[in-house]
Amino acid sequence: MGRWKLSAAAILAALWGLGVSAAHAEEFSVTGRYDGVVACDSTTAAVPSQWSRPIEVLIVQENQDLRVEYKYRDTAELGDEYTLYRGKMALSSNSALVSAYFSSCGASFPSQELVRMFPSSTADEPFGFAADSVWVSNAVPNLPGLTVQSCRWSLHRVSMDEPSVRPCPDRP
Repeated sequence: MGRWKLSAAAILAALWGLGVSAAHAEEFSVTGRYDGVVACDSTTAAVPSQWSRPIEVLIVQENQDLRVEYKYRDTAELGDEYTLYRGKMALSSNSALVSAYFSSCGASFPSQELVRMFPSSTADEPFGFAADSVWVSNAVPNLPGLTVQSCRWSLHRVSMDEPSVRPCPDRP
């Protein structure tokens, strides 16, 4: 009889563990406000450079869809700037990791960017993630020619409140 009680206890513990994982998958969200740094290798008109700056990123998750707003301050020339993105996120089968991508859909000036969020632990407190992006524009104010940047983002969530994210402009 004791053997069955132990087995039943083990089964109940396993089922409880599965329930926690399933609940976590339904509850986990990347929504929030993030602070961090972006560092980029840049080439403008064939001249290389490197730079980094603090950034603020706002993310709203609706199911697997993401709306993202990247805010930064160009202290050298342009002042406050922004980029808007649309994207998708995914959880691993055990809900332990989250990854995502998002692509630009609006900005302070014409540009294109694709961002890949590396798989990140959903158990980390505070939650944070790293991402790589490629950014391109031939319309950077005060810079002649094509600018291409390869960037690394490093962010940590500072608020889980749902931020206000500007919508992407309607596509023609």
